[in-house]
Amino acid sequence: MRPAGVLTLAAVVMLSTGCDSRSRRASARLRTENAALQQQLEAMSARTRELEIGLRAAEASAGEMPGTRVAAPRVTAIAVSPMSGFEPGASPDSTVLEVHVTAMDGRQRPVQLVGPLRAQVLRPIPDQPPSVLAEVVLDPETVRDAWRGSLFGATYLIPIDLETNALPTSTPLLVHVFHEDLTTGTRLEATGGVAHQPSTSQP
Repeated sequence: MRPAGVLTLAAVVMLSTGCDSRSRRASARLRTENAALQQQLEAMSARTRELEIGLRAAEASAGEMPGTRVAAPRVTAIAVSPMSGFEPGASPDSTVLEVHVTAMDGRQRPVQLVGPLRAQVLRPIPDQPPSVLAEVVLDPETVRDAWRGSLFGATYLIPIDLETNALPTSTPLLVHVFHEDLTTGTRLEATGGVAHQPSTSQP
């Protein structure tokens, strides 16, 4: 084969290989985009079904059987979970207080919260009212997303950013949590203590 023919054949092979490579990348990109769109469609469909179920439930509530509302589990108490504690913050001068809140019904069983949830962090001061270090309010939709499940039970997580120089070293912080149950209009609150362990520098 002449040199010119060899060069021509090599060029054709290189062009074909390049086209195949671009085609594979384009196909992979299309598959990824299609999977993402499918996930979005499934999420929207699930949300639509949930709204339809809620609408039917609202329409049926006027004619529900006597005792249905009484038999439905309702939140009767909330509490600051012992799982609450501190995690490293975004900078050396900050920390994150992870407040875990539990909710129980009248039979002391976990129950879902429906409504806003507020957490207030207080620093005790001897012979004076405590000072407020931070306050965070979660709206009802964010409360749904705050649910966490573990081997130790279900809780609602409220992360609160704090400055480390504002934390006491010898006394626990006080955490007040407040909840308004939108299904019954009941207002609940609880208080707990969370101790802060100051970090020690390594030699």
